[in-house]
Amino acid sequence: MRIILINRFFFPDESATSLMLTDLVEGLAPLGVAMHAITASASYTGTEGSAQALSVPDLTVTRLPTLPLSHQSLAGRVLNFLVFYLALLVAGVWHVRRGDLIICLTDPPFVGVFATIIAKLRQAKVIHWVQDIYPETATRLGYGSSSSPSIRMLAAARDWAWRNAAANVVIGDRMRDMLCSRGVEPQQIRVIPNWADDEGLAPISPEANPLRCEWGFSDATLVVGYSGNLGRAHDVDTMLGAAALLAKGPSPDIRFLFIGGGAKHAQLQAAMSDPHLGPMLERRGYRPRIELSQSLNVPDVHWLSLEPGLEGLIVPSKFYGAAAVGRPIIFIGDPDGEVARLIAIASCGASFAKGDCAGVASFLSQLASDSALRDRLGANAHVFSRSALAREQRLSDWRALISGLQASMTAGPWKAGQAA
Repeated sequence: MRIILINRFFFPDESATSLMLTDLVEGLAPLGVAMHAITASASYTGTEGSAQALSVPDLTVTRLPTLPLSHQSLAGRVLNFLVFYLALLVAGVWHVRRGDLIICLTDPPFVGVFATIIAKLRQAKVIHWVQDIYPETATRLGYGSSSSPSIRMLAAARDWAWRNAAANVVIGDRMRDMLCSRGVEPQQIRVIPNWADDEGLAPISPEANPLRCEWGFSDATLVVGYSGNLGRAHDVDTMLGAAALLAKGPSPDIRFLFIGGGAKHAQLQAAMSDPHLGPMLERRGYRPRIELSQSLNVPDVHWLSLEPGLEGLIVPSKFYGAAAVGRPIIFIGDPDGEVARLIAIASCGASFAKGDCAGVASFLSQLASDSALRDRLGANAHVFSRSALAREQRLSDWRALISGLQASMTAGPWKAGQAA
C-alpha cells in the first residue's frame, strides 16, 4: 500500500492546508509507507519554507499546471479549479495503483469527487480530510441557491464521495453532525481536530519579541491581533465596530493588528481612511512559518470569527496557534460554535454574538486595564494547548486510523467504513 496525498497546495507553500498536510506527511513517516503528493504548482500565500526542510523518505511529488491568475479573482480561481480537476484525473489514473490509499483534502472544493472516481477506476481507497464543506458554504454566503438543480447535483456528488470513503476525517463535532445529516454512516466518520506547531510555538513576552518592537508597538500598548485569512466566511464588522466605540471615548492604548490577507482586507483598507479609527488599525502581510512564533506573539489578545451560518461547515483553526502562544482569545460568531465551546472548556477568553460591538469593546477595555486577567487567560490557553491540542496526539490518531485501514485492506474483502 502507498499513500497518495491530494491538495491544491503543498510544501513548500505555507498556506493553512499546506502546513497541515506537510505536518501529516512528516507524522506518517514512521509507518514506513511510500507517499506520493499530487498538488498544484502555485503558492497561495507567497511565502515558502526551505525546500531542504522537509526530509521524508519515499516521498515523491507531482505538481500540476496552474494558470497565472490571481487568487483574489473569483473567475481566476474557478478556472484554476477546472485546470486542477482535469490534470488530477490524468495524474491520478497514471500514479494511483490498486491497493493505494488516497488522502484527499477539500481544496479545491469537490476535489474529493474526482479522488473517488480515480479510486474506483484504480481499485484504491479514499480518506476524505474535510477542512470545509461546499456547496453549502457558498450558498450560505450568497453565492447560488441551495434549491438550484446545479447546486443540488454538486451536493449529491459530494455526498456520494463521502459515502464511498474508507473514512471521512472531520475537524469538529458539528462538522461530524453535518456529515451524518447527509447520510454518511457514523462509523465512516472520525473526528481528528487540526493542530498547531506546539513544539515551535511558545509564549514570548513583549519586551523579548524583536518583531513587536520592529512593528512599532510599545510594551504599554494592548495589541489585539487577527492572524491568517480574513475572508468572506469571517465577520470583521463587529470588531471594527468595537474599535470605533473605543476610539470615541477615553480608553487605554489599544491597537488592532491584522496579519495575513483575504477578501475582507479591502474593507480594512477603507476603515483605515477614517480619521478616528484609522490610527488604531494596522495591516501586515503573511509571515513565513519560521517567523510564526514571533508574529503570533506580537498581539496581547487574539480574536477570530466565523459567520454563524457556517458552523458545521468550517472550523477556524486560528484558535490553535493563538492558544499555543498563550494569549487570551476572543471569538465572534455562534456562542455555541466549535471555537466558542473550546474557549469555554479552556477558560481562555470570551465569545460574543455577531454584532455585539459593545460587549467586545467592554471586554477589551477590561483586558487592557487588568494585566492579571490577561495573564491568567493566556496561561489557561497555553496549558489547554499542551494538554488537549498536542500535535503529536493528533498525528498518533492519524497513524492509528491508517494502520487500521491497512490491516483491513490486507486481510481481505473490504467494505466502506469497516475500519473507520
